[in-house]
Amino acid sequence: MEDWKEYRLGEMIQCNPQVKLEKGKSYNLIDIDSIEIGSRYVKGKELTVYDGQSGCHFQNGDTVMARITPCLENGKIAQVQCESQKGFGSTELFVFRGTENKTDSDYVFNLMSMQFIRNLAANSMTGASGRQRADLGFIKRIKWNFPPLPTQQKIASILSAYDNLIQNYKKQIEALQTGACELYKEWFVRFRFPGYQTAEFENGIPEGWKIERIGNIGEVIGGGTPSTENEEYWDGDIPWLSPVDLSDNTNVYVSRGGKNITKLGLQKSSAKMMPKDTVLLSSRAPVGYVALAKNPICTNQGFKSVVCNTSVIQPIYLYFYFRMNKNYLQSIASGATFPELSGSMMKKLKVLLPQMELQKEFSKKANIFISKAELLSEQITNLTQQRDLLLPRLMRGALEVH
Repeated sequence: MEDWKEYRLGEMIQCNPQVKLEKGKSYNLIDIDSIEIGSRYVKGKELTVYDGQSGCHFQNGDTVMARITPCLENGKIAQVQCESQKGFGSTELFVFRGTENKTDSDYVFNLMSMQFIRNLAANSMTGASGRQRADLGFIKRIKWNFPPLPTQQKIASILSAYDNLIQNYKKQIEALQTGACELYKEWFVRFRFPGYQTAEFENGIPEGWKIERIGNIGEVIGGGTPSTENEEYWDGDIPWLSPVDLSDNTNVYVSRGGKNITKLGLQKSSAKMMPKDTVLLSSRAPVGYVALAKNPICTNQGFKSVVCNTSVIQPIYLYFYFRMNKNYLQSIASGATFPELSGSMMKKLKVLLPQMELQKEFSKKANIFISKAELLSEQITNLTQQRDLLLPRLMRGALEVH
């Protein structure tokens, strides 16, 4: 490490570099919601006409990092990989890029992703509570021991191999979930279910099927949040979910969120313990995130979950029903401050109920897709843990690279 040298970040990294965009031309737009925690790359949203809007400018290979709380602390950081090659985005994003003959842009992404750097950036925050923002000037002054450019590239190559494999597995998971969704649509939207050729229809639906209200086929359960001022309510062994825990969830099943509560916290709040296979539906901020409970779990008040009466409806069927009807759920939500699905609205919501035999057959086939996706998800977790262990050791020179 004799040839490693300490510099301030601003001396080695381009911070919010200039990117020239043409007015009237379309580019990919990146906002904070575009960035998925744990995913290296962000492609941006649909092409949007640039007319001089304020905000950050970037090009492929740049690193975009949230500067506002709590997005910065939560790890909203990614490397740009968008169709338009250049783009623009939120004013709440910093942009970082390698400097020619000094730093590699892939190395820069890994450096800015380090918990150590993000913690320092978070410590620089100023502003009103809940809207604090990191100080770019402070970030530029952070000191770091930089290796020579060829070593940076070797380090980045090792870490990129993990990220690319993780990305590949995520694409496979997406394909499997698309397959399960297509099966649902084929059977229950297009009505091409097994035996449909000889099925009789009555009032627009197959004979023997029903339309029933949620309140009649399961128990609708809300949630609650223990007081954050009482430490005895938190860091226990009871899984507790908030909608943000499902915002980046790619799995059908979820076992826990970012926080756990204690038995006392459960007792002293309106949170309720729900059994395995409960259909967890976010009912506000935003409406429509859905998952199945992999184990007993509770949620905050941003959910209206359904414990299914399995003699009339299969949880997996209801999961896909909610997933396929997300736009409709959002359209019927109401509220002065933010749209919300109330408990009474959920209970009145109508669901198409195929015959139980067909639901079970669908659940069995859908589980083939889901099980394969779960295995891939476990591999992603293992790879992520390995990468996260390697990251600080490689970046600090504790491991030799050849």
